[in-house]
Amino acid sequence: MSEKSFVTSLFIVLLVVGLLPVFVMIIDSFFHLKSLDIFTSKTLQSFKNSLALSFAVATMTTIIGTMLGVLFSKTNFRYSKVYLILFIIPLLLPSFIIALGWVDVVGVKSSWLFGFFGTLLVLFSVYLPIPILLSIFFLKQINSHFEEAARLMTGEFGVLKGIVLPLIKPALMLSFLLVFILSFGEIGVANVLRYEVFSLESFTQFSAFYNSKSAMILAMPMVLVVALIVLLEKIYIKNSSFRYKSFNTAYKISLSSKMQFFAFLSVSLLALFVVILPLISLFSEMGELKTALDKAWLPLQRSLIYSFLGASLLMIFGFLYGYIIEKRLSFSSTLDMGILFLFALPSTVMGISLILFFNTSLTEFIYTTPLIVLFGYFAKYLALTTKIAQTKLSSIPTSMIEAAQMSGANWLQRLLYILLPLSKKTLVAMFMVGFIFTLRESSITQLVYPAGYETLPVYILTQMANGKPEIIASLCLILVSVMMVPLFALLYVGESHDRV
Repeated sequence: MSEKSFVTSLFIVLLVVGLLPVFVMIIDSFFHLKSLDIFTSKTLQSFKNSLALSFAVATMTTIIGTMLGVLFSKTNFRYSKVYLILFIIPLLLPSFIIALGWVDVVGVKSSWLFGFFGTLLVLFSVYLPIPILLSIFFLKQINSHFEEAARLMTGEFGVLKGIVLPLIKPALMLSFLLVFILSFGEIGVANVLRYEVFSLESFTQFSAFYNSKSAMILAMPMVLVVALIVLLEKIYIKNSSFRYKSFNTAYKISLSSKMQFFAFLSVSLLALFVVILPLISLFSEMGELKTALDKAWLPLQRSLIYSFLGASLLMIFGFLYGYIIEKRLSFSSTLDMGILFLFALPSTVMGISLILFFNTSLTEFIYTTPLIVLFGYFAKYLALTTKIAQTKLSSIPTSMIEAAQMSGANWLQRLLYILLPLSKKTLVAMFMVGFIFTLRESSITQLVYPAGYETLPVYILTQMANGKPEIIASLCLILVSVMMVPLFALLYVGESHDRV
């Protein structure tokens, strides 16, 4: 197979699995414009709520997350790794678990929790790791010689203000846009805290009233917002590089003992408030652990199997799409934008589009089996593994590829015998990332899973309606415990990669 035919085949895979269902839904919605009367004052208010909430979450996480990223990677703060792991935990859990924890902290009668500020607090906890990780990634790419030269003219904080922060502006913009679109499509937290957001409107029309036409129409504003965000990302971050150029001798700001204590106190209070307090409060309610384990056994097995298969697909195809985009082969720009668009798309829209597209007699073998769950995982999280692969491939010297090409190696041989062996640890990291995010996924799965094939996060959601609080808390503990295994495996891979 030629390289062009191979690239075309991969383009068709993404088109059929992810892009085509969304496009068909968009076209379908134009034939039901008479349903525009569903845009009542209530739905318009929920749309405003979503915009305000997403803007607030994106602003807060970007500011505080960037400050934490600078503290963890550009100073001699002693406890950086411990707190980084702690802050990452909420991102790796289904968001409704953090919301349930806060319900246990303040009680069901709290007026501030069940509204804008409570939803803001929980989403802030969930998405804070994104700007932290992005700022650390971009900070590691700053050549320390720039900072050392600036140090001759100004102090350490002058270097931070005049050199470091301007160089990581792409990280700030990317963090803001990512958190905005993820918050805009979030339904788990708003559902638990009973706050009216726009993504719940489409979900309710489809799952509660079985009104697919209204659900399609209500999904359109979300699609337009996502398309606008992706366009902004391409306009303002198009020249920003994801090439990994970590400088091991990075310039560090030396904190005095007083600053160390102040930083430790501030970060500890923040971690206590956004991570430790809700989780400890939730798990303090647990009981009947054996009963919960018996109930969770089959859903947990399905979760692990689906996540293993989904992570394998994401690792393989993420590497291949990363190769196409990094080498700028045919369709590379279209694939890059399409993959990012699917990642940014709210889970409700993704789930509805998959159902409407594959619910036919010809595709019944997909719609009535767990294949449709794997399709949802593939379309939603392909961007994560693709960007990881793209970053790794960009760091491999082109001289090695050129030498193999001059020796007569074709594109497939270069891919199999040079790029793959040099990316072994990256492939493991890609698998772990895919496994973690598919294991925590609940929104798409809740919409598309066939009867009798629920995963553990979906089972916990169903138990929240009528289940015992102690059983629900125990189920959450089981899920959190399982999530920690791939997390520490991923951290181990990252540590070994940095040592190399």
